[in-house]
Amino acid sequence: MAVQGQRFMTKTQHYRKVTKPLLERKRRARMNLYLDELKDLIVDTMDAQGEQVSKLEKADILELTVNYLKAQQQQRVANPQSSPPDQVNLDKFRAGYTQAAYEVSHIFSTVPGLDLKFGTQLMKQLGHQLKDMKQEEEIIDMEDEPVNLSDQKRSKSPREEDIHHGEEVWRPW
Repeated sequence: MAVQGQRFMTKTQHYRKVTKPLLERKRRARMNLYLDELKDLIVDTMDAQGEQVSKLEKADILELTVNYLKAQQQQRVANPQSSPPDQVNLDKFRAGYTQAAYEVSHIFSTVPGLDLKFGTQLMKQLGHQLKDMKQEEEIIDMEDEPVNLSDQKRSKSPREEDIHHGEEVWRPW
């Protein structure tokens, strides 16, 4: 069924002639896209540092990126005590939460006609949430430190906590 002078291509021939060059073109386009993104990031960073860059070749982009990442890594090693961004965000969140709780308390104490019982319940809930946040942070901090069992206090069971808060405890006996 082949036309005279033409023959059908095998799958291998088709791959070599059509598919492989197409895949290679896509691969190069993808690399160039990310190199352009890196170039934009590097140019912005260098402009912020007061350095002007007129033209960067691909090798220059990669070299500057590697140098920048090495400098960042050395800076982290030199200043390990600096707070990681997550810790800073958690501290800001906690400060904002505390400020919001204070504002709610202020409103309940100054606005007449608000239900005092509801205000008390709300403030108690906000306090429990803040306490839980602090406990979660302590747990995360403790995971980083070695554990010494002799230093830990015995935790109270929920039943003991309820007794100490003066709440009745239901017992099946």
